[in-house]
Amino acid sequence: MDALAIVWLALLWRLRSVSYHLRVWNFLALLFLLGVFFLSVVGPVGQIYLMAFPVMAALLLGLRPAIFCLLINAITLLSVGYLLDINIQLAGLDDKPFMRWIVVTLNFSLISSIITVSCGVLLQRLEKSLEQQNIITQSLRSAIEELRLISAAVAQLSDMIVISRSSEQADGEPHIVFVNEAFERRTGYQRVDVIGKSQRSFHGKNTRQDELERIRHAVAQHQSVRTELIAYTKAGEEYWLEIDIQPLADSDGKYTHEVMVGRDITARKKAEADIHLLAYFDVLTGLPNRRLLLDRIGVLLATAQRTSLFSAALFIDLDHFKFINDARGHATGDSVLKHVAHRLSGLLREVDTVARIGGDEFVVLICNIANNLSSGAAVALTIAEKIRAAVSQPIEIEGQTYTSACSIGVTLMPKPGQSKEDLLRESDTAMYRAKMAGRNQIAFFEESMQVEVEQRLTLVRDLAAAIGLGQLQMYMQAQVDHLGEPIGAELLMRWNHPERGAVSPALFIPMAEESGVILQLGDWVLQQACLASLSLRARGWYFPLSINVSPKQFRQTDFVGKVRAALAATGAQASDLIFEVTEGLLIDNLQQTIARMHALCELGIRFSIDDFGTGYSSLSYLKRLPLYELKIDKSFVHDMPGDPSDTAIVQSILAMAKHLDLRVVAEGVETREQADFLIASGCDRLQGYLFSRPVPLSVWLDLQDQTLPARRVIDTSSASSL
Repeated sequence: MDALAIVWLALLWRLRSVSYHLRVWNFLALLFLLGVFFLSVVGPVGQIYLMAFPVMAALLLGLRPAIFCLLINAITLLSVGYLLDINIQLAGLDDKPFMRWIVVTLNFSLISSIITVSCGVLLQRLEKSLEQQNIITQSLRSAIEELRLISAAVAQLSDMIVISRSSEQADGEPHIVFVNEAFERRTGYQRVDVIGKSQRSFHGKNTRQDELERIRHAVAQHQSVRTELIAYTKAGEEYWLEIDIQPLADSDGKYTHEVMVGRDITARKKAEADIHLLAYFDVLTGLPNRRLLLDRIGVLLATAQRTSLFSAALFIDLDHFKFINDARGHATGDSVLKHVAHRLSGLLREVDTVARIGGDEFVVLICNIANNLSSGAAVALTIAEKIRAAVSQPIEIEGQTYTSACSIGVTLMPKPGQSKEDLLRESDTAMYRAKMAGRNQIAFFEESMQVEVEQRLTLVRDLAAAIGLGQLQMYMQAQVDHLGEPIGAELLMRWNHPERGAVSPALFIPMAEESGVILQLGDWVLQQACLASLSLRARGWYFPLSINVSPKQFRQTDFVGKVRAALAATGAQASDLIFEVTEGLLIDNLQQTIARMHALCELGIRFSIDDFGTGYSSLSYLKRLPLYELKIDKSFVHDMPGDPSDTAIVQSILAMAKHLDLRVVAEGVETREQADFLIASGCDRLQGYLFSRPVPLSVWLDLQDQTLPARRVIDTSSASSL
């Protein structure tokens, strides 16, 4: 029987395809049958197997199936015991077998029930306990995974994380308990180097103590704090750190730790410094720029007005600095500016300011130099002289020596109602006066200067509008031969202002050059010259007209095109025009100038050097330029023949021109003696008040009609060439 039971159990174990409940009930049936068998064959010992039947049901299936098994056990035990009359001794019931088995069944059922129910209850509690344990296990797994992710995230953060424990030690400093990898990468410290130490290790001489004190106070008050400060790496390298500190409390509300999140903002701070530098300092010299200068002027002006102490502003402009740039390039020019900036900075006190406001212009602010105007002016003049002397010292750059000079304008502060813009404008105006005085000069600002500047600005504005308003007119001054006959003429511009009346060309032409209005005037003069030549031809006069062409006008890239367009638009002959240019045109870009002159000559334009001998008097260009004539400046004609020097110069020019086959015009002939001498010396043409004053073309033509009824062709060589 035991062998059969073992085989049965083995089959149940092997039959995994059979459902769990079916195999359990087979197992329970085996126990039940074994119990019945042993009860009927062996006797009461078989009750052990029967007791195992409900207990195993409770363990394998639960309490309800176990109770069902208890009922089957009770019925089976009573029935089998009574029917088979199994021998079992009970005192007092030997002659009552049915009652005896009822008692046995009740006792057996009671004990079986207690054991079965206990096993079932214990099993249920164990199951619940296992379920709770499983929940706890899952929670722990989730927490561990979360901690793993947090740890990985903190480790990979680019921000530095430092956790410190609130110190209970005597030093009162929090001590580090954790740092992340970003901290190790940026500072060079390893974790073992800093655990247990104070954060003082990362501070240095440039760490702001007031910020550290603010942090300590906030931590002591358990408050969050944010700040920016300089920290130090293990190697001693400075870097900027933006930190956020947040206190942490435990479950009891006691603050135990502080978490610091730090970000390296060195690059941002450098960018901010660069932006500040670009906004307030000159990139080339490192000096304050105009913006910072105006800020400092404002502060100094307010201080001067409050204390009544006088200060000075010196506007410095390098003379002829453009020549260095053009001759040696901008790199050399930049080096000169750096040397000048260094010299100026070395002359002044720390409280004073040297600024570069653009190009070759510098401004110096001298603070609190005197308590009265006269003393302040004397001190300012002394400093200006020192600056002028320092700037004029030779500068050596790459083995080459360069010299420079400067014009300085000086103004003092405070003055009633004076603003920072006024101060800068006054010193600029004074500097301009120093330039006008011959350069390398020092000039103090006067109120009359400002009035003059304002008048000049108004005049420039009026001049720009004069063309459209018809206020400009071309006058003609004839050029005559030795017989006094007109063989040429120069067109001269005149301006009749509606309020000022006739404005001298000596006043408005230089202003036009400086302001750029000369370009508009030049285009208008070219147009008027073409029309004038047509008017002359229409009245039977065939001689060329000379017009002045400024260097700015000539250097326009489209100047040749403008001349060609004017000739085409009016129908004038190019051979009727002579362009008078000054020797100053020949200083810059000589090759380009020569090429442009040849291009104009191909059109038929002829060239004359005006004011010959007063400017860039290099004789070599006379051979290279396509010239037609030279004009002797009136300054040489004025004192001859009485002045031996002027006489010699004029005779030399005439002799040289004859050898070079150039025609010569003498300007400013006002006396018969001058005319006779020039004619005797072989001068081709004479021009001056002795023969003709400048008059409008129509007036000149009417006068010629009155004096010369029979019109004649003048300068037949020119006419035939037409």
